Amino acid sequence: MNKPKMIILADIASLKITCNGFKQIVKNLEAKFEVVTCKFYSYVAKRNRDYNEYISANGFATSLPSASRRRNKLDSRQVIDAADIAAVGNIDAVGMITGEGDILPVIDLLKGKGIDVYDINVTEGKYAYAYTGFIAVPTSALREGYTAPATKAQQKRAPKPVQQPQAPQGNSDYLSEARRILDGNSIFNKYRNR
Repeated sequence: MNKPKMIILADIASLKITCNGFKQIVKNLEAKFEVVTCKFYSYVAKRNRDYNEYISANGFATSLPSASRRRNKLDSRQVIDAADIAAVGNIDAVGMITGEGDILPVIDLLKGKGIDVYDINVTEGKYAYAYTGFIAVPTSALREGYTAPATKAQQKRAPKPVQQPQAPQGNSDYLSEARRILDGNSIFNKYRNR
């Protein structure tokens, strides 16, 4: 019996995984899937030297960092490629390593076409319910000195109290003159009599 075909779309800037760690994940996946190809996003040859030989030996595709990723935390080309996979429909599963942006429309599109979508990450993200499954990445597979992003507990700040203007204490000649000038009635009266 043939194994289901899988494509891995990996944004290697969002999960700092070493090439050896990635190879291990692919090896583990090949027990259940036929990994047809991989595409790497945010790939920079100098920064990702350990991937260079692996990518060229296997004929995998790469994509340079995208300016859109800075704005919405997802590489727009990764989204477009996932939509292309859904349109062609000859793949059974997609493994996704993505940023923290809203990936729900892509997951819904792929699943609507009968394609299973797996989240490949260290911990399950906020959209874990939408994926078909979760593929855990051990922290030992991450680059040295890099830890998985901690989920930030949102602390709600109490609004700052609005300070009421202080009533002037005592009447000074200066304050009385300032009020008279700011009141403006003396100026209007002067010009009305003309």
